[in-house]
Amino acid sequence: MRYITSLIFSLLWVLSSNAQEFGTHWISYPLPDESAEVWFRKSYIMPHRPLQAFANVASTGDYKIFINERNVTGSLKFEGIKNDVLQSRTFDITRYLKAGDNVIAVWYAPQGKPSHGKQLSLEIYGWDQDSVPFHHQTDGSWLCRQPKDCYSGESERFDARTNIIDWKTEEYQPYGWHRPIGSMDIDRSLSTEEFKVCQSENKLGKILKPIRTYNDSLGYNIDFGRPFYGTIRITIREAHRGEKLNINGFQYVCNGELDEQAFFRFRFQNQRIYTLTWNGRFKKSNIVNIEGLEISE
Repeated sequence: MRYITSLIFSLLWVLSSNAQEFGTHWISYPLPDESAEVWFRKSYIMPHRPLQAFANVASTGDYKIFINERNVTGSLKFEGIKNDVLQSRTFDITRYLKAGDNVIAVWYAPQGKPSHGKQLSLEIYGWDQDSVPFHHQTDGSWLCRQPKDCYSGESERFDARTNIIDWKTEEYQPYGWHRPIGSMDIDRSLSTEEFKVCQSENKLGKILKPIRTYNDSLGYNIDFGRPFYGTIRITIREAHRGEKLNINGFQYVCNGELDEQAFFRFRFQNQRIYTLTWNGRFKKSNIVNIEGLEISE
């Protein structure tokens, strides 16, 4: 019933918003690197928790969306473009908003194709407690930052030393962040899927355990017994800061904390065997747990 109500509210808004050029307010990191990931964030102050609220999101890359630190669907990622079709998704975000300061945060990862200055388009709309409509959109008041040495494209690299855990929080002070550049143009080479109230995609299905591990000339191999779509997740303990772990083309740079986890954040694979190599003082004994995260699309 809640889904049907959300769908009706969303469709009514879409039908009434053509004059506002709905979904065309693009922002991008200044001078975007087509492989560098980007964090976007914006705080909105609401006098009361809204009666109903939605977020409509389009992106030319993969992304994760957080509101007040919470993943709004539980999905591990969303693909902005599928089969050369720009995906425009609508999320019911009512239960994530509150009276006061609300932080909207998006983790953007390029898909390896030029974004042409259009990385993220996001609109928040709905009705307050008095049924008065409200509307916000991505613009020059947002803030953005490229997490250092975190890249995504055909392969992926994540430097855990530069990861800021609290960048999505209300308390975080985004010193040194940049204002994005904006665009009102739509890439006409891409067709756009119609707006839909989105439930979830790319959610965790099963957690698998390897059936065996072995060494050969390629490296340390982890065999899960069957192919699965998703990512390996490796728990590392007492590694030295800056040591590099390579996993099927993914490079993870250790932060040196007591426990840390290496896994693909955006470039999921369909694999049975993962091959690990490493450098420096890293040892196999630093690996304390190995899991396969099978994703249900």
